[in-house]
Amino acid sequence: MLPHFSIIMKKASFLLLIALGIQLVHAQEIALSNLNSSNILDYYSIMERGAASSSTTLTGQYGDNNHIEILDVNLLYLRVTQIGENNTTVFTNSNATSTNAEIRIHGSNNYIDIAGSNSISDGMKMNINANDMTILMRNN
Repeated sequence: MLPHFSIIMKKASFLLLIALGIQLVHAQEIALSNLNSSNILDYYSIMERGAASSSTTLTGQYGDNNHIEILDVNLLYLRVTQIGENNTTVFTNSNATSTNAEIRIHGSNNYIDIAGSNSISDGMKMNINANDMTILMRNN
């Protein structure tokens, strides 16, 4: 009876260690709302590790009231950088074509709405240096 109990305890201990390891990995992620001067280097370290995976999303926002929304079913690479105030970028892709794009916005009160991805937008680099612009792009 005692050897059977030993096997059960070993299995339970192993599962507990796995669950604890998974929790520690998730604890290392940093929410953008909690980003500050003491954890910014940890945040960029996490982003660099993510860049080695098969799909990568890199976002950077510098300024107040900026918003980025990304909904993509086939993301390969997307980088969005917003520098300024009150900028909004919405990127939605429900197409089978994978996303490979870079969007850089420098200015204030800009609204960028991109829907879809296709062979024409593959490798697209959009640089916007303006204020009070609205850009709607549809790739179907």
